[in-house]
Amino acid sequence: MKKFVFTLEAVAKYKQTVEKKQKADLSRVMYLLNTLYAEEKKLLAAIEENAASLMRALSENHDVLTEIKRHDIYQIFLRERLEEIREKISRAEAEKKRIQALLIITMKELKTLTRLREEQYRAYLEEVRREEYTLIQDLISHKTVAGQEE
Repeated sequence: MKKFVFTLEAVAKYKQTVEKKQKADLSRVMYLLNTLYAEEKKLLAAIEENAASLMRALSENHDVLTEIKRHDIYQIFLRERLEEIREKISRAEAEKKRIQALLIITMKELKTLTRLREEQYRAYLEEVRREEYTLIQDLISHKTVAGQEE
């Protein structure tokens, strides 16, 4: 009796490897996005704190021009850094969408291969049943013929 062999086993294994890589890539991008979002949140808090600090300095009658200049320079720095972070977030989001689209395609292909494997296995089982039935019929007819000859 022959052994079941899935004809596309090599393709299925390759697709599983691709799926693992894509999931790892997606995980890496998600970690990067979480890090970037945390940094964006910190920068927004720093911008708010800088504005509040300026208001406190002005209310305490410090040197107005010096305080405004100092806070303005820091505010510009924070805004530039925030813009950089948002650009990185935008690129990471695009990368995440690209990887997710590829992962969906790969998962659909794997599901199709699994269904194909199941169909081939059912056909294999049916063939084995037919072969067994034929063998049993041959044995019965052989016994019948042998019994008649006696």
